[in-house]
Amino acid sequence: MAKTFFIPNKESILGQQEVLTAKSILALVEGLESHSYDAVYLRQPLNRLEYIECGIVGKSQFLFKVNYADSRKGYQVVIPDFLTRADWEIVEALLQALSNKLGQVVEGFDFEAYFRQTVQNYLADKEARLVYCQGLLAPTYLNKEYLESFLAEDGLARFEELVKKVQGSDAYLASVKFYPDAQGKVHGIYHLAQGVKTILPKEPFVPASYTEQLAGKELVWEIDLVTISGDGSKAEDYESIARLDYAKFLESLPTAFYHQLDANQLEVQAILGKDFEGLATIK
Repeated sequence: MAKTFFIPNKESILGQQEVLTAKSILALVEGLESHSYDAVYLRQPLNRLEYIECGIVGKSQFLFKVNYADSRKGYQVVIPDFLTRADWEIVEALLQALSNKLGQVVEGFDFEAYFRQTVQNYLADKEARLVYCQGLLAPTYLNKEYLESFLAEDGLARFEELVKKVQGSDAYLASVKFYPDAQGKVHGIYHLAQGVKTILPKEPFVPASYTEQLAGKELVWEIDLVTISGDGSKAEDYESIARLDYAKFLESLPTAFYHQLDANQLEVQAILGKDFEGLATIK
């Protein structure tokens, strides 16, 4: 349900005004930065770039996109399905500044109504068991219970609190690596290092970038337990002491060692010494 705002380019006697550079658009809002292109690319007119993803570090929880549509001769600002009030205030500031610069009027928008309608749309999709929201620093996962709670009177505040909790975590966000074996199976392996606070998924999943590549493959989900010696600056400082079935590992992990962040993420505390070595005995 991503919403797109359109602001037509300014007309002049000679036709359409020259397309603004990406850098000049970002400069319209103090602190606004591109998270999709390095500074050298931002000197180009916006229509030479596919889009820029924008946000303000320290304020934004989610990024939004700005692009120039040559076919429509205007600027498009695209917001994600979910965003916080602070994110909307940044978007609104850019829309207002850009429309003022171009001598246009930006359309009215009720952000809280948009949020509520988004929640209702996801609840209406009976096949969507988990909703993935990619934040500025980390993803947040929602399920039916979370979504239903967001329809309460303080639902938006609940959503914002959840997102800030997830993105405010100082834990390492584990990523999965895939390796084929001689039997034609593909092993998806996560890592948990000794003494490192880590975010692990309750249910492992194939990232979007691997979906096509792994379509139809038989997947085996596992986790490597890794000890760290020395200062951890060299590859040889890391040693895998066990490779375990992922589901069985989580089932056997003592509840004192982790807490749930959202619908599909667990924050595992830094586990040391004999406690960590004991995890290697899980069968």
